[in-house]
Amino acid sequence: MPLLAHSTYTLRPDVAKVLHSTVYGLPGKLRYRQLDAAEKCARISNTRWLLLEKNGKLLGNAAVLERNSQLAGQKTSTAYVRYLSIPGGGQSTHSRTAEPKRHNHIRALLANELAAQPHNDEVLPRVLFAYVEADNLPSQQLCASFGLRSYRQLRTCISSRFFTRTHPRFRVLREAEKPLVLQKLQEQYQSYNFFFGEELFGHGDYYVITNEQDEPLLGCLVFRCDWEIVEMPGVGGWLIKHVFPHVPLLRRLFPKHHLSFAALEGLWCPPNQRHLLDALFEGCTAALKLHVSMFWDDAASEMGMAVEKSVKKGLIGHLNETVYADIVMKTWQSTQALETALQELPVYVSAHDLT
Repeated sequence: MPLLAHSTYTLRPDVAKVLHSTVYGLPGKLRYRQLDAAEKCARISNTRWLLLEKNGKLLGNAAVLERNSQLAGQKTSTAYVRYLSIPGGGQSTHSRTAEPKRHNHIRALLANELAAQPHNDEVLPRVLFAYVEADNLPSQQLCASFGLRSYRQLRTCISSRFFTRTHPRFRVLREAEKPLVLQKLQEQYQSYNFFFGEELFGHGDYYVITNEQDEPLLGCLVFRCDWEIVEMPGVGGWLIKHVFPHVPLLRRLFPKHHLSFAALEGLWCPPNQRHLLDALFEGCTAALKLHVSMFWDDAASEMGMAVEKSVKKGLIGHLNETVYADIVMKTWQSTQALETALQELPVYVSAHDLT
């Protein structure tokens, strides 16, 4: 029976099983499983699953998250690619003759996804993008085979705290305040590519720090993530994985083989409120009764540099090297103006896309 390549908007049980069992990362580097990936994906209706099967057996899959976001200040149809999995993937578990067939079918599906005409005439040319670890050569090569190339880099900011406390004016954002904060976010990220506002509040709870009149000054969205740590390199990794779980105080940061953390995104922070960034991150972590937080942003963006400067790293942040990843993209129709925008403007990075 020939290989069957098709797509669906339904997260099938066999794909969910693959998501739960997949180990991300390279040997000798940080390697982990996302324990709640399937649960999160099941809640997103605009994800197209690209599947490769033979005799009813799943041989490969990829997810394409479709959304309308902004590019150079204008509305754009984008497709974010993640969970690209081709068992064997150039390694030794499958024959060399079988690998090109699987790769070619997945490539064909992605090529069709990229070439599809936008449904709305007002939508600008589509952009396909993904995040790839800078030193993950197999993934880099696979993305290059799809025509995706690196434009910018994202950075992971990790913060940990043994004891968390909340600012006296830290609270959850009220429903009536969401339009105002959304407007502030749109203004702040108007020079960023790929910012999306409408669906942001559906990703988690939004918290703010207010002034004495109880008016929001800055805010951030937060949700919980649970990972199983398979491998963590270096002396710091050995300490975190083998010593921390056995020391009561350190166990707060890292129970054995398990990392629960607060994922942050949708950060709104005017320049004159950046002195409150650390308090905001700490409050969001405390709200989930956790001790570790992660935030991702364009490595060269003003906001990313403000977080790097203002938010305390804590023990885990200091024990781990800063992690960078390439932001790789391909356009449906490219112009010089589009290329310039992709190269020069920072990218809004969604924590939801990375967890």
